[in-house]
Amino acid sequence: MSTLPDNLTDLPLLNPPEFPHCFVCGPDNGEGLHLKVYRDDTDAVARYVPLAHQEGYPARFHGGLIGLLVDEMLVYAGAAHGIWGMTATVRYWLRRPVPMDTTLDLRGRLTQHSGRGFRAVVSVHLPDGQLAADGEGMCVAWDGAAPVLADGPVRTP
Repeated sequence: MSTLPDNLTDLPLLNPPEFPHCFVCGPDNGEGLHLKVYRDDTDAVARYVPLAHQEGYPARFHGGLIGLLVDEMLVYAGAAHGIWGMTATVRYWLRRPVPMDTTLDLRGRLTQHSGRGFRAVVSVHLPDGQLAADGEGMCVAWDGAAPVLADGPVRTP
């Protein structure tokens, strides 16, 4: 009993073409996860199937990679509302082991928004509907310009 709609590809795709090399969602990153994220009403949703080389404990998906997926879905929770942000804080809880041979349902939901950023929550469910992990975090609003660090702007290729 999936927690997501049956055919995600019928939903609007949120992945921006401007970030083809993103480790999590970039289609052109040869080492990346290639996560495709869609808008389901006001939420961001995705499915992910762990790959064999992403194993942590024997026959279990690595918990740190679950955290990576939670982080990405925080950002996309804002994107479902046309708000892009960069993660400022993220916390996640692993609720049960995730087998390698499973499909994960991911959902990001915006919970609060201001001019400076937003807060969101994320859930990760197993195919039987059990909660595998959840998380929360805050993102700083991003206007598309190169981020500025203390010693000057970030150089972009």
